[in-house]
Amino acid sequence: MTASAPLERSGGASYSIPELVSLASEGAIRVPTFQRQFVWGAKEVRELFDSLYRGFPVGTLLFWRREAPAGVVRLGPIALEVPAKSDALWVVDGQQRVTSLFASLWSDYASEDERFELYFDLAAQEFINPRRGAVPPRSIPVREALETRSLLTWLRLHSEELEPEDFDLADRLGGALRDYRIPAYIVVGDDQTLLREVFDRVNSAGKPISRAQVFHALFANDDDPGSPASVVRELRPLRFGDIDENRVVQSLLALRGGDVQRDIHNEFGPEEDPADWYDRTQEALVRAIAFLRQEGVVHSLLLPNTLPLPVLATFFHLHSDPDDWVLRLLSRWLWRGWVHGFGREGGQTPTLRRAIRSVNPEYRNPDAAPSAFEAVKNLLEFTPDRDVPDLNLYDFKSNFADSRLTLLALASLGPRRADGSLVDLVEQFEAFGARAITELVRGHRRDVAARSFIPAVDRRLVAEQGDDLVLRSHALSRHALNLLRTGRTEEFLRLRGEVIAEVRYNFLNSRLEPGALVRASLRDLALAGAAGEEEE
Repeated sequence: MTASAPLERSGGASYSIPELVSLASEGAIRVPTFQRQFVWGAKEVRELFDSLYRGFPVGTLLFWRREAPAGVVRLGPIALEVPAKSDALWVVDGQQRVTSLFASLWSDYASEDERFELYFDLAAQEFINPRRGAVPPRSIPVREALETRSLLTWLRLHSEELEPEDFDLADRLGGALRDYRIPAYIVVGDDQTLLREVFDRVNSAGKPISRAQVFHALFANDDDPGSPASVVRELRPLRFGDIDENRVVQSLLALRGGDVQRDIHNEFGPEEDPADWYDRTQEALVRAIAFLRQEGVVHSLLLPNTLPLPVLATFFHLHSDPDDWVLRLLSRWLWRGWVHGFGREGGQTPTLRRAIRSVNPEYRNPDAAPSAFEAVKNLLEFTPDRDVPDLNLYDFKSNFADSRLTLLALASLGPRRADGSLVDLVEQFEAFGARAITELVRGHRRDVAARSFIPAVDRRLVAEQGDDLVLRSHALSRHALNLLRTGRTEEFLRLRGEVIAEVRYNFLNSRLEPGALVRASLRDLALAGAAGEEEE
Protein backbone atom coordinates (compact mmCIF):
# COMPACT_ATOMS: atom_id res chain seq x y z
CA MET A 1 0.00 0.00 0.00
CA THR A 2 1.41 3.41 -0.94
CA ALA A 3 1.84 5.72 2.02
CA SER A 4 -0.18 8.93 1.91
CA ALA A 5 0.83 12.29 3.26
CA PRO A 6 0.16 12.81 6.97
CA LEU A 7 -2.91 14.69 8.11
CA GLU A 8 -1.56 18.18 8.77
CA ARG A 9 -2.67 20.02 11.90
CA SER A 10 -4.68 17.01 13.02
CA GLY A 11 -4.33 15.82 16.56
CA GLY A 12 -5.79 14.89 19.90
CA ALA A 13 -8.14 16.82 22.15
CA SER A 14 -10.71 16.16 24.86
CA TYR A 15 -14.15 17.57 25.59
CA SER A 16 -16.22 17.76 28.72
CA ILE A 17 -19.82 16.64 28.43
CA PRO A 18 -21.17 20.19 28.95
CA GLU A 19 -18.88 21.35 26.12
CA LEU A 20 -20.20 18.68 23.76
CA VAL A 21 -23.82 19.51 24.61
CA SER A 22 -23.17 23.23 24.09
CA LEU A 23 -21.37 22.66 20.75
CA ALA A 24 -24.19 20.45 19.52
CA SER A 25 -26.86 23.00 20.49
CA GLU A 26 -25.00 25.71 18.53
CA GLY A 27 -24.75 23.59 15.39
CA ALA A 28 -21.00 23.22 15.77
CA ILE A 29 -21.31 19.42 15.74
CA ARG A 30 -22.64 17.91 12.52
CA VAL A 31 -23.30 14.36 11.31
CA PRO A 32 -22.03 13.66 7.75
CA THR A 33 -23.95 11.56 5.25
CA PHE A 34 -21.78 8.46 5.65
CA GLN A 35 -23.01 7.92 9.19
CA ARG A 36 -25.72 5.36 9.77
CA GLN A 37 -28.89 6.63 11.43
CA PHE A 38 -29.12 6.65 15.21
CA VAL A 39 -29.65 3.00 16.12
CA TRP A 40 -29.00 2.74 19.83
CA GLY A 41 -31.77 1.55 22.08
CA ALA A 42 -32.51 2.58 25.66
CA LYS A 43 -30.18 -0.12 27.02
CA GLU A 44 -27.14 1.24 25.16
CA VAL A 45 -27.91 4.79 26.30
CA ARG A 46 -28.17 3.65 29.93
CA GLU A 47 -24.90 1.75 29.65
CA LEU A 48 -23.14 4.84 28.28
CA PHE A 49 -24.23 6.92 31.28
CA ASP A 50 -23.34 4.12 33.66
CA SER A 51 -19.81 4.10 32.21
CA LEU A 52 -19.56 7.87 32.67
CA TYR A 53 -20.79 7.67 36.27
CA ARG A 54 -18.35 4.89 37.13
CA GLY A 55 -15.42 6.48 35.30
CA PHE A 56 -15.11 3.78 32.66
CA PRO A 57 -13.60 4.68 29.25
CA VAL A 58 -16.16 5.29 26.52
CA GLY A 59 -13.84 5.41 23.51
CA THR A 60 -12.34 8.18 21.43
CA LEU A 61 -14.46 10.43 19.23
CA LEU A 62 -13.26 11.13 15.70
CA PHE A 63 -14.13 14.56 14.29
CA TRP A 64 -13.47 16.20 10.93
CA ARG A 65 -13.04 19.96 11.31
CA ARG A 66 -14.33 21.88 8.31
CA GLU A 67 -16.91 24.48 7.41
CA ALA A 68 -20.62 23.69 7.54
CA PRO A 69 -23.53 25.53 5.92
CA ALA A 70 -26.50 27.07 7.68
CA GLY A 71 -29.64 24.97 7.74
CA VAL A 72 -31.44 22.26 9.63
CA VAL A 73 -29.17 19.88 11.53
CA ARG A 74 -30.46 16.59 12.91
CA LEU A 75 -28.95 14.73 15.83
CA GLY A 76 -31.08 11.69 16.49
CA PRO A 77 -34.60 12.91 17.27
CA ILE A 78 -33.58 16.59 17.54
CA ALA A 79 -33.76 18.97 14.56
CA LEU A 80 -32.13 22.39 14.94
CA GLU A 81 -32.04 25.46 12.71
CA VAL A 82 -28.39 26.54 12.95
CA PRO A 83 -26.10 29.17 11.37
CA ALA A 84 -23.12 28.44 9.15
CA LYS A 85 -19.91 27.45 10.93
CA SER A 86 -16.40 27.87 9.60
CA ASP A 87 -14.92 25.25 11.93
CA ALA A 88 -17.68 22.73 12.63
CA LEU A 89 -16.84 19.30 13.99
CA TRP A 90 -18.24 16.60 11.70
CA VAL A 91 -18.68 13.28 13.51
CA VAL A 92 -16.73 10.56 11.71
CA ASP A 93 -16.94 8.08 14.56
CA GLY A 94 -19.01 8.50 17.74
CA GLN A 95 -22.43 9.58 16.50
CA GLN A 96 -24.29 7.19 18.83
CA ARG A 97 -22.45 8.54 21.89
CA VAL A 98 -22.69 12.22 20.97
CA THR A 99 -26.39 11.95 20.09
CA SER A 100 -27.18 10.04 23.29
CA LEU A 101 -25.48 12.70 25.42
CA PHE A 102 -27.12 15.60 23.62
CA ALA A 103 -30.66 14.20 23.51
CA SER A 104 -30.52 13.06 27.14
CA LEU A 105 -28.93 16.21 28.61
CA TRP A 106 -29.87 19.26 26.53
CA SER A 107 -32.21 21.29 28.71
CA ASP A 108 -34.21 22.73 25.79
CA TYR A 109 -35.26 19.31 24.50
CA ALA A 110 -38.54 17.96 25.84
CA SER A 111 -38.04 14.31 25.01
CA GLU A 112 -40.84 12.17 23.64
CA ASP A 113 -38.39 9.33 23.00
CA GLU A 114 -38.14 6.97 25.95
CA ARG A 115 -34.50 6.19 25.12
CA PHE A 116 -33.57 9.69 26.27
CA GLU A 117 -35.98 9.94 29.20
CA LEU A 118 -33.23 8.92 31.56
CA TYR A 119 -33.26 9.00 35.35
CA PHE A 120 -30.75 8.10 38.04
CA ASP A 121 -32.34 5.98 40.76
CA LEU A 122 -30.62 7.14 43.94
CA ALA A 123 -31.84 4.12 45.91
CA ALA A 124 -30.49 1.56 43.45
CA GLN A 125 -27.67 3.78 42.12
CA GLU A 126 -28.50 2.91 38.55
CA PHE A 127 -29.78 4.62 35.43
CA ILE A 128 -33.36 3.79 34.47
CA ASN A 129 -36.09 4.67 32.01
CA PRO A 130 -39.72 5.21 33.03
CA ARG A 131 -41.85 2.09 33.06
CA ARG A 132 -45.26 2.77 31.55
CA GLY A 133 -44.66 6.43 32.31
CA ALA A 134 -43.98 5.83 36.01
CA VAL A 135 -40.70 6.78 37.70
CA PRO A 136 -39.61 5.36 41.09
CA PRO A 137 -39.30 7.86 43.95
CA ARG A 138 -35.83 9.27 44.62
CA SER A 139 -35.00 9.33 40.89
CA ILE A 140 -33.25 12.39 39.38
CA PRO A 141 -33.79 13.29 35.71
CA VAL A 142 -30.25 13.28 34.32
CA ARG A 143 -31.17 16.38 32.34
CA GLU A 144 -31.34 18.27 35.65
CA ALA A 145 -27.97 16.98 36.86
CA LEU A 146 -25.66 18.47 34.24
CA GLU A 147 -25.72 22.03 35.62
CA THR A 148 -25.18 22.78 39.28
CA ARG A 149 -27.98 25.34 39.43
CA SER A 150 -30.65 23.03 37.98
CA LEU A 151 -29.50 20.13 40.18
CA LEU A 152 -29.73 22.26 43.35
CA THR A 153 -33.17 23.47 42.32
CA TRP A 154 -34.38 19.90 41.83
CA LEU A 155 -32.93 18.79 45.18
CA ARG A 156 -34.62 21.70 46.97
CA LEU A 157 -38.00 20.94 45.40
CA HIS A 158 -37.77 17.24 46.28
CA SER A 159 -35.91 17.43 49.57
CA GLU A 160 -38.79 15.95 51.59
CA GLU A 161 -38.77 12.82 49.44
CA LEU A 162 -35.02 12.18 49.77
CA GLU A 163 -32.85 10.38 52.27
CA PRO A 164 -29.82 12.17 53.78
CA GLU A 165 -27.35 10.10 51.75
CA ASP A 166 -29.18 11.00 48.51
CA PHE A 167 -27.68 14.49 48.48
CA ASP A 168 -24.13 13.10 48.37
CA LEU A 169 -25.10 10.67 45.61
CA ALA A 170 -26.70 13.49 43.61
CA ASP A 171 -23.56 15.58 44.02
CA ARG A 172 -21.46 12.65 42.82
CA LEU A 173 -23.72 12.23 39.78
CA GLY A 174 -23.48 15.89 38.84
CA GLY A 175 -19.71 15.90 39.33
CA ALA A 176 -19.30 12.78 37.18
CA LEU A 177 -21.26 14.32 34.31
CA ARG A 178 -19.53 17.72 34.53
CA ASP A 179 -15.96 16.54 35.07
CA TYR A 180 -15.72 13.56 32.70
CA ARG A 181 -13.65 14.36 29.61
CA ILE A 182 -14.06 12.33 26.44
CA PRO A 183 -10.94 12.02 24.25
CA ALA A 184 -11.22 13.01 20.61
CA TYR A 185 -9.06 12.99 17.51
CA ILE A 186 -9.67 15.86 15.10
CA VAL A 187 -8.87 15.55 11.40
CA VAL A 188 -8.14 18.93 9.79
CA GLY A 189 -8.17 19.55 6.05
CA ASP A 190 -10.29 19.17 2.94
CA ASP A 191 -8.68 16.03 1.54
CA GLN A 192 -11.70 13.72 1.47
CA THR A 193 -9.58 10.80 0.19
CA LEU A 194 -7.53 10.84 3.36
CA LEU A 195 -10.63 11.23 5.48
CA ARG A 196 -12.25 8.23 3.80
CA GLU A 197 -9.13 6.19 4.54
CA VAL A 198 -9.29 7.21 8.20
CA PHE A 199 -12.99 6.42 8.28
CA ASP A 200 -12.53 3.01 6.69
CA ARG A 201 -9.85 2.08 9.20
CA VAL A 202 -11.94 3.23 12.15
CA ASN A 203 -15.01 1.50 10.74
CA SER A 204 -13.16 -1.77 10.16
CA ALA A 205 -12.09 -1.78 13.81
CA GLY A 206 -15.65 -1.43 15.11
CA LYS A 207 -19.05 -2.54 13.87
CA PRO A 208 -18.88 -2.08 10.09
CA ILE A 209 -21.55 -0.05 8.38
CA SER A 210 -23.07 -1.43 5.21
CA ARG A 211 -21.70 -0.95 1.70
CA ALA A 212 -24.86 0.98 0.92
CA GLN A 213 -24.05 3.49 3.67
CA VAL A 214 -20.44 3.80 2.52
CA PHE A 215 -21.60 4.18 -1.09
CA HIS A 216 -23.94 6.97 -0.05
CA ALA A 217 -21.11 8.60 1.86
CA LEU A 218 -18.78 8.58 -1.12
CA PHE A 219 -21.13 9.56 -3.93
CA ALA A 220 -24.14 11.39 -2.49
CA ASN A 221 -25.11 14.05 -0.03
CA ASP A 222 -28.34 15.29 1.44
CA ASP A 223 -29.02 17.57 -1.53
CA ASP A 224 -28.41 14.96 -4.24
CA PRO A 225 -31.39 13.21 -5.84
CA GLY A 226 -29.33 10.04 -6.29
CA SER A 227 -28.64 7.68 -3.42
CA PRO A 228 -29.57 4.12 -2.48
CA ALA A 229 -32.30 5.52 -0.23
CA SER A 230 -33.69 7.70 -3.02
CA VAL A 231 -34.03 4.65 -5.29
CA VAL A 232 -35.93 2.82 -2.55
CA ARG A 233 -38.26 5.83 -2.19
CA GLU A 234 -38.84 6.12 -5.94
CA LEU A 235 -39.81 2.45 -6.13
CA ARG A 236 -42.43 2.73 -3.38
CA PRO A 237 -45.29 3.71 -5.74
CA LEU A 238 -44.98 0.20 -7.21
CA ARG A 239 -46.21 -1.09 -3.83
CA PHE A 240 -43.75 -3.96 -3.90
CA GLY A 241 -42.34 -3.25 -0.45
CA ASP A 242 -38.96 -1.69 0.31
CA ILE A 243 -35.85 -3.19 -1.26
CA ASP A 244 -32.76 -3.37 0.92
CA GLU A 245 -30.37 -0.52 0.09
CA ASN A 246 -27.46 -2.96 -0.18
CA ARG A 247 -29.30 -4.72 -3.01
CA VAL A 248 -29.68 -1.32 -4.71
CA VAL A 249 -25.93 -0.73 -4.52
CA GLN A 250 -25.22 -4.25 -5.78
CA SER A 251 -27.61 -3.62 -8.67
CA LEU A 252 -25.87 -0.36 -9.60
CA LEU A 253 -22.44 -2.00 -9.51
CA ALA A 254 -23.76 -4.96 -11.51
CA LEU A 255 -25.16 -2.65 -14.20
CA ARG A 256 -21.64 -1.30 -14.61
CA GLY A 257 -20.28 -4.83 -14.89
CA GLY A 258 -17.59 -6.96 -13.32
CA ASP A 259 -17.15 -7.85 -9.67
CA VAL A 260 -19.93 -6.46 -7.47
CA GLN A 261 -17.66 -6.80 -4.41
CA ARG A 262 -14.99 -4.50 -5.85
CA ASP A 263 -13.57 -1.48 -4.03
CA ILE A 264 -16.16 1.28 -4.51
CA HIS A 265 -14.08 4.30 -3.46
CA ASN A 266 -13.11 5.24 -7.02
CA GLU A 267 -16.17 3.86 -8.76
CA PHE A 268 -17.04 6.97 -10.79
CA GLY A 269 -14.75 9.00 -13.00
CA PRO A 270 -14.68 12.83 -13.00
CA GLU A 271 -16.94 12.99 -16.05
CA GLU A 272 -19.57 10.61 -14.63
CA ASP A 273 -22.68 11.65 -12.74
CA PRO A 274 -23.59 9.10 -10.04
CA ALA A 275 -27.20 10.33 -10.10
CA ASP A 276 -27.47 9.12 -13.71
CA TRP A 277 -26.53 5.61 -12.60
CA TYR A 278 -29.02 5.69 -9.76
CA ASP A 279 -31.69 6.52 -12.37
CA ARG A 280 -30.59 3.60 -14.54
CA THR A 281 -30.62 1.33 -11.50
CA GLN A 282 -34.14 2.40 -10.64
CA GLU A 283 -35.34 1.72 -14.21
CA ALA A 284 -33.69 -1.70 -14.21
CA LEU A 285 -35.22 -2.62 -10.86
CA VAL A 286 -38.65 -1.56 -12.15
CA ARG A 287 -38.24 -4.11 -14.98
CA ALA A 288 -36.99 -6.74 -12.54
CA ILE A 289 -40.04 -6.21 -10.30
CA ALA A 290 -42.35 -6.44 -13.30
CA PHE A 291 -40.78 -9.80 -14.20
CA LEU A 292 -41.13 -11.05 -10.62
CA ARG A 293 -44.79 -10.12 -10.62
CA GLN A 294 -45.29 -12.06 -13.85
CA GLU A 295 -43.83 -15.00 -11.93
CA GLY A 296 -46.45 -14.53 -9.21
CA VAL A 297 -44.26 -12.68 -6.69
CA VAL A 298 -46.51 -9.69 -6.14
CA HIS A 299 -44.72 -8.30 -3.06
CA SER A 300 -41.24 -8.40 -1.57
CA LEU A 301 -42.61 -10.18 1.51
CA LEU A 302 -43.11 -13.21 -0.73
CA LEU A 303 -39.53 -13.24 -2.05
CA PRO A 304 -37.85 -16.47 -0.93
CA ASN A 305 -34.48 -14.80 -1.46
CA THR A 306 -33.51 -11.32 -2.69
CA LEU A 307 -30.22 -12.40 -4.31
CA PRO A 308 -31.80 -12.50 -7.83
CA LEU A 309 -32.70 -8.78 -7.73
CA PRO A 310 -29.29 -7.41 -8.87
CA VAL A 311 -29.03 -10.21 -11.44
CA LEU A 312 -32.46 -9.53 -12.91
CA ALA A 313 -31.86 -5.77 -12.88
CA THR A 314 -28.64 -6.26 -14.83
CA PHE A 315 -30.22 -8.69 -17.28
CA PHE A 316 -33.08 -6.33 -18.13
CA HIS A 317 -30.73 -3.33 -18.26
CA LEU A 318 -28.77 -5.10 -21.02
CA HIS A 319 -31.70 -6.92 -22.67
CA SER A 320 -34.80 -4.77 -22.44
CA ASP A 321 -36.97 -6.92 -24.71
CA PRO A 322 -35.96 -10.61 -24.56
CA ASP A 323 -38.11 -13.15 -26.37
CA ASP A 324 -40.56 -15.39 -24.55
CA TRP A 325 -38.31 -18.45 -24.68
CA VAL A 326 -35.44 -16.62 -22.96
CA LEU A 327 -37.87 -15.39 -20.32
CA ARG A 328 -38.98 -18.97 -19.74
CA LEU A 329 -35.35 -20.03 -19.22
CA LEU A 330 -34.78 -17.06 -16.92
CA SER A 331 -37.82 -18.15 -14.93
CA ARG A 332 -36.38 -21.67 -14.71
CA TRP A 333 -33.11 -20.27 -13.28
CA LEU A 334 -35.01 -18.14 -10.77
CA TRP A 335 -37.14 -20.95 -9.38
CA ARG A 336 -34.34 -23.52 -9.34
CA GLY A 337 -32.25 -21.09 -7.35
CA TRP A 338 -35.06 -20.35 -4.91
CA VAL A 339 -36.07 -23.97 -4.42
CA HIS A 340 -32.57 -25.41 -4.11
CA GLY A 341 -31.16 -22.43 -2.25
CA PHE A 342 -29.09 -19.70 -3.91
CA GLY A 343 -25.65 -20.01 -2.39
CA ARG A 344 -26.53 -23.02 -0.26
CA GLU A 345 -23.63 -24.98 -1.72
CA GLY A 346 -21.06 -22.20 -1.98
CA GLY A 347 -22.18 -19.09 -0.15
CA GLN A 348 -24.37 -16.14 -1.14
CA THR A 349 -21.57 -13.73 -2.08
CA PRO A 350 -19.69 -16.08 -4.46
CA THR A 351 -23.01 -17.06 -6.02
CA LEU A 352 -23.97 -13.43 -6.65
CA ARG A 353 -20.54 -12.57 -8.06
CA ARG A 354 -20.65 -15.52 -10.44
CA ALA A 355 -24.20 -14.73 -11.52
CA ILE A 356 -23.34 -11.11 -12.34
CA ARG A 357 -20.26 -12.18 -14.28
CA SER A 358 -22.48 -14.57 -16.25
CA VAL A 359 -24.61 -11.64 -17.38
CA ASN A 360 -22.24 -8.65 -17.44
CA PRO A 361 -18.66 -9.89 -17.07
CA GLU A 362 -16.54 -6.78 -17.66
CA TYR A 363 -16.43 -3.48 -15.81
CA ARG A 364 -17.80 -0.61 -17.92
CA ASN A 365 -17.79 -2.74 -21.08
CA PRO A 366 -21.38 -3.74 -21.96
CA ASP A 367 -20.22 -4.84 -25.42
CA ALA A 368 -18.56 -7.82 -23.73
CA ALA A 369 -21.89 -8.99 -22.31
CA PRO A 370 -23.26 -12.23 -23.79
CA SER A 371 -26.56 -12.41 -25.65
CA ALA A 372 -29.75 -12.79 -23.64
CA PHE A 373 -29.84 -16.54 -24.31
CA GLU A 374 -26.15 -17.07 -23.53
CA ALA A 375 -26.51 -15.08 -20.31
CA VAL A 376 -29.39 -17.25 -19.09
CA LYS A 377 -27.59 -20.39 -20.23
CA ASN A 378 -24.59 -19.31 -18.13
CA LEU A 379 -26.84 -18.79 -15.13
CA LEU A 380 -28.44 -22.21 -15.47
CA GLU A 381 -25.08 -23.96 -15.73
CA PHE A 382 -24.32 -23.47 -12.04
CA THR A 383 -27.88 -23.81 -10.72
CA PRO A 384 -28.92 -27.29 -9.49
CA ASP A 385 -31.30 -29.26 -11.68
CA ARG A 386 -33.11 -31.46 -9.18
CA ASP A 387 -36.64 -32.56 -8.33
CA VAL A 388 -38.90 -30.68 -5.93
CA PRO A 389 -37.83 -31.42 -2.33
CA ASP A 390 -40.29 -32.65 0.29
CA LEU A 391 -42.29 -30.10 2.27
CA ASN A 392 -41.94 -29.80 6.02
CA LEU A 393 -45.51 -29.07 7.10
CA TYR A 394 -44.61 -28.21 10.68
CA ASP A 395 -41.89 -25.59 10.39
CA PHE A 396 -43.67 -22.60 8.88
CA LYS A 397 -42.38 -19.07 9.43
CA SER A 398 -43.33 -16.27 7.10
CA ASN A 399 -39.70 -15.15 6.65
CA PHE A 400 -38.34 -18.63 5.81
CA ALA A 401 -37.52 -19.24 2.15
CA ASP A 402 -39.30 -22.62 2.09
CA SER A 403 -42.37 -21.11 3.73
CA ARG A 404 -42.50 -18.34 1.14
CA LEU A 405 -42.33 -20.92 -1.64
CA THR A 406 -45.40 -22.52 -0.11
CA LEU A 407 -47.11 -19.13 0.11
CA LEU A 408 -46.37 -18.51 -3.56
CA ALA A 409 -48.00 -21.85 -4.40
CA LEU A 410 -51.08 -20.85 -2.37
CA ALA A 411 -51.11 -17.43 -4.06
CA SER A 412 -51.16 -19.17 -7.45
CA LEU A 413 -54.62 -20.53 -6.58
CA GLY A 414 -56.03 -17.01 -6.86
CA PRO A 415 -57.26 -16.53 -3.26
CA ARG A 416 -60.79 -15.12 -3.07
CA ARG A 417 -62.77 -13.19 -0.50
CA ALA A 418 -66.05 -14.40 0.93
CA ASP A 419 -67.99 -12.56 -1.81
CA GLY A 420 -65.99 -14.33 -4.54
CA SER A 421 -63.79 -11.36 -5.50
CA LEU A 422 -60.04 -11.85 -5.68
CA VAL A 423 -57.98 -10.96 -2.62
CA ASP A 424 -55.69 -8.04 -3.46
CA LEU A 425 -52.51 -9.48 -2.00
CA VAL A 426 -50.53 -6.31 -2.74
CA GLU A 427 -53.03 -4.28 -0.76
CA GLN A 428 -53.00 -6.82 2.08
CA PHE A 429 -49.22 -6.91 2.37
CA GLU A 430 -48.90 -3.13 2.12
CA ALA A 431 -51.52 -2.67 4.85
CA PHE A 432 -50.69 -5.52 7.21
CA GLY A 433 -47.20 -6.78 6.35
CA ALA A 434 -46.66 -10.40 7.39
CA ARG A 435 -50.02 -10.30 9.22
CA ALA A 436 -51.63 -10.62 5.78
CA ILE A 437 -50.90 -14.33 6.26
CA THR A 438 -53.75 -15.15 8.60
CA GLU A 439 -54.41 -18.05 10.94
CA LEU A 440 -57.20 -20.54 10.27
CA VAL A 441 -56.50 -22.41 13.48
CA ARG A 442 -55.27 -20.70 16.62
CA GLY A 443 -52.23 -22.12 18.35
CA HIS A 444 -50.76 -23.75 15.24
CA ARG A 445 -48.74 -20.90 13.70
CA ARG A 446 -45.86 -23.21 12.72
CA ASP A 447 -48.19 -25.58 10.87
CA VAL A 448 -48.55 -24.52 7.22
CA ALA A 449 -52.03 -26.06 7.08
CA ALA A 450 -53.20 -23.51 9.65
CA ARG A 451 -52.22 -20.48 7.50
CA SER A 452 -54.00 -18.81 4.61
CA PHE A 453 -54.57 -15.62 2.63
CA ILE A 454 -58.18 -15.27 3.82
CA PRO A 455 -58.46 -11.67 5.09
CA ALA A 456 -59.17 -11.58 8.80
CA VAL A 457 -62.49 -9.81 8.24
CA ASP A 458 -63.64 -12.60 5.89
CA ARG A 459 -62.46 -15.62 7.85
CA ARG A 460 -65.75 -16.38 9.59
CA LEU A 461 -67.85 -15.84 6.47
CA VAL A 462 -65.63 -18.16 4.40
CA ALA A 463 -65.80 -20.82 7.09
CA GLU A 464 -69.59 -20.54 7.38
CA GLN A 465 -70.82 -19.97 3.85
CA GLY A 466 -67.95 -19.93 1.36
CA ASP A 467 -68.86 -21.51 -1.96
CA ASP A 468 -66.70 -24.17 -3.62
CA LEU A 469 -64.83 -21.66 -5.80
CA VAL A 470 -63.82 -19.60 -2.76
CA LEU A 471 -62.86 -22.68 -0.76
CA ARG A 472 -60.71 -24.16 -3.54
CA SER A 473 -58.85 -20.87 -3.86
CA HIS A 474 -57.57 -21.46 -0.31
CA ALA A 475 -56.86 -25.20 -0.63
CA LEU A 476 -60.03 -25.92 1.38
CA SER A 477 -63.06 -28.13 0.91
CA ARG A 478 -66.45 -28.51 2.59
CA HIS A 479 -65.27 -31.76 4.15
CA ALA A 480 -62.21 -30.02 5.63
CA LEU A 481 -64.36 -27.20 7.02
CA ASN A 482 -66.72 -29.73 8.56
CA LEU A 483 -63.77 -31.30 10.38
CA LEU A 484 -62.79 -27.88 11.68
CA ARG A 485 -66.35 -27.00 12.80
CA THR A 486 -66.72 -30.26 14.68
CA GLY A 487 -63.50 -29.82 16.61
CA ARG A 488 -61.44 -32.40 14.72
CA THR A 489 -58.55 -29.97 14.35
CA GLU A 490 -55.75 -32.48 13.86
CA GLU A 491 -57.69 -34.25 11.09
CA PHE A 492 -58.36 -30.89 9.44
CA LEU A 493 -54.67 -29.94 9.56
CA ARG A 494 -53.59 -33.30 8.18
CA LEU A 495 -56.11 -33.18 5.33
CA ARG A 496 -55.36 -29.61 4.33
CA GLY A 497 -51.62 -30.23 4.69
CA GLU A 498 -51.87 -33.04 2.14
CA VAL A 499 -53.71 -30.74 -0.26
CA ILE A 500 -51.14 -27.97 0.18
CA ALA A 501 -48.25 -30.39 -0.34
CA GLU A 502 -49.75 -31.48 -3.66
CA VAL A 503 -50.44 -27.88 -4.73
CA ARG A 504 -46.90 -26.89 -3.83
CA TYR A 505 -45.33 -29.84 -5.66
CA ASN A 506 -47.29 -29.23 -8.87
CA PHE A 507 -46.64 -25.48 -8.72
CA LEU A 508 -42.88 -25.79 -8.23
CA ASN A 509 -42.41 -28.74 -10.56
CA SER A 510 -43.96 -26.79 -13.43
CA ARG A 511 -41.44 -24.01 -12.85
CA LEU A 512 -38.33 -26.08 -12.18
CA GLU A 513 -38.83 -28.21 -15.30
CA PRO A 514 -36.41 -30.89 -14.03
CA GLY A 515 -34.28 -32.43 -16.77
CA ALA A 516 -35.43 -29.98 -19.43
CA LEU A 517 -32.89 -29.13 -22.14
CA VAL A 518 -31.28 -25.71 -22.22
CA ARG A 519 -31.33 -24.69 -25.86
CA ALA A 520 -31.96 -21.66 -28.00
CA SER A 521 -35.51 -20.97 -29.12
CA LEU A 522 -36.84 -22.92 -32.10
CA ARG A 523 -36.97 -19.66 -34.04
CA ASP A 524 -33.27 -19.00 -33.42
CA LEU A 525 -32.38 -22.59 -34.24
CA ALA A 526 -34.32 -22.34 -37.49
CA LEU A 527 -32.61 -19.07 -38.39
CA ALA A 528 -29.22 -20.56 -37.60
CA GLY A 529 -30.04 -23.57 -39.82
CA ALA A 530 -31.15 -21.35 -42.66
CA ALA A 531 -27.98 -19.29 -42.40
CA GLY A 532 -25.91 -22.48 -42.52
CA GLU A 533 -27.67 -23.65 -45.67
CA GLU A 534 -27.01 -20.31 -47.37
CA GLU A 535 -23.31 -20.58 -46.58
CA GLU A 536 -23.22 -24.03 -48.18
